[in-house]
Amino acid sequence: MKKGYIILTIFILNSFSLSFSQSFKGNIWCFGDSSGIDWINPSSPTFFKSASKGRGGTVSICDSTGNLIMYAYGQALSLKRTCAINKYHKLMQFGDSIYSEELYNELLLLPLPQNDSLFYLFSIGVVNPNSYGLFYSILNYKANNDSGIVVQKNIQLNNLPAFDGLTAVRHGNGRDWWIVFKRYKPNPPIVLNNDLYVYLLDSAGVSGPSIQSVGNLHLDGGGHLLFNESGLKATLVTFNGVIEFFDFDRCNGVFSNPVIVQGYPGTGIGDYYGSCALSPDESKLYISAYTQYSTSASSVDTLFQFDLNAPDIMASKTVIFNMPNDGIGIGILKMAPDNKIYLASTFENYYPYQDTSYNVYNTYLSVINQPDSLGLACDFQPFSFYLGGARTYYGLPNNPDYELGAWVGSPCDTLTVGLTENDEKNDVFFQAWYNQEWNMIHVNASKLKGKGGVLRLFDVEGRVVYERKVDVIAGGYFTTEIVMNEIAAGVYIVSLTTEKDKVQGKILKF
Repeated sequence: MKKGYIILTIFILNSFSLSFSQSFKGNIWCFGDSSGIDWINPSSPTFFKSASKGRGGTVSICDSTGNLIMYAYGQALSLKRTCAINKYHKLMQFGDSIYSEELYNELLLLPLPQNDSLFYLFSIGVVNPNSYGLFYSILNYKANNDSGIVVQKNIQLNNLPAFDGLTAVRHGNGRDWWIVFKRYKPNPPIVLNNDLYVYLLDSAGVSGPSIQSVGNLHLDGGGHLLFNESGLKATLVTFNGVIEFFDFDRCNGVFSNPVIVQGYPGTGIGDYYGSCALSPDESKLYISAYTQYSTSASSVDTLFQFDLNAPDIMASKTVIFNMPNDGIGIGILKMAPDNKIYLASTFENYYPYQDTSYNVYNTYLSVINQPDSLGLACDFQPFSFYLGGARTYYGLPNNPDYELGAWVGSPCDTLTVGLTENDEKNDVFFQAWYNQEWNMIHVNASKLKGKGGVLRLFDVEGRVVYERKVDVIAGGYFTTEIVMNEIAAGVYIVSLTTEKDKVQGKILKF
């Protein structure tokens, strides 16, 4: 073998059994008072004016090339409703009066698996008994001359008070979704609980829940439940100071192995953890909080860092920044595609802002530029990311990781299950190999039955790291190269999907 080549040749065909394939992104953020950021080029984001007018959390979704499909935001005060907005930044038909309560992690927008036009918009009720529970509305973004329409609205899945931490993660099959609803019990008799309600969204719609009681017993109406990059671990932080980690099985939707870093204190004095974010290497945890030192003292809004590699994680707790005064409210943390963590803030807790209320606190986001670094070396820069004339409140988009793929090698992995080195029942030839000298993957195929398709490169966690549309030439032949200059060393799966065929193989970049 010539030096510099690793060749892995695999013959695979799943002919005539290819299901509808979906690929979405979350690169466009719409939030606050008309803020809009497009992260399709992470090193040079672009800004635009959105239709958002929300104090709390929002959701948005883009197609596989990064073009906006739709978004939604919650309105505060007496309105207490969510508005569904189309890609033209206009209210969808019947897109108003969707249940919500102006909170921060109360919305989710998920594609209906194996459907090319329908999306589920989930919302929760936290503090108002008239809207307690988990709800969904169904949106068809292609209907109404491509302007979208809400087909069904406010379908109730349960009537329980919700923890303001609604979240979702891709199923290990790379197609369906797990939705996680956490219960809150605010009314007498007050009962501490650790109940998680896990629902499944598949091509048939919503099913479940699986009710799981796991981890620390506590009483909290708000906080954040965050999945890590692989979707196999989750972090929970709560208003009453709980910090907890779980394992998560993306095949069966089960939480397990709770690790309690800080348990429920049983008092209203202390840190109220509102939002969290993990550093890219998952060695640091950042939490935005306000601290109540006594029943009479005013609170202090603070950004904390925790070293997850420390022998005592709680002892590693470091103050990164205190907000300047009580008039500046700390908000949601979110990792952006540039691997920096962004923090929203609000000015004087005022909604809506007056037309003249423009200042450094509400027209900028704060940024953690080096989130993998310990302590103040993380380079937190307050109020440094200008929003182009738009304004922020507390919230940032509550988008799940739309690009997370199958859990490669797991029992439910539809990407590689059944992968064999030679399937003699069919005659499609597929070959992929890595050329170290040129730092590229060569791909060849023949006897394909489709005319066009999609070429993808997946990492070992099922994440799409490369994707483009391709054409098959006459006779079923296909050949191309994938340049690997910006892709790290490791094991990858090369997948070629046409209208009738799906072929794939593993390569090693070293």
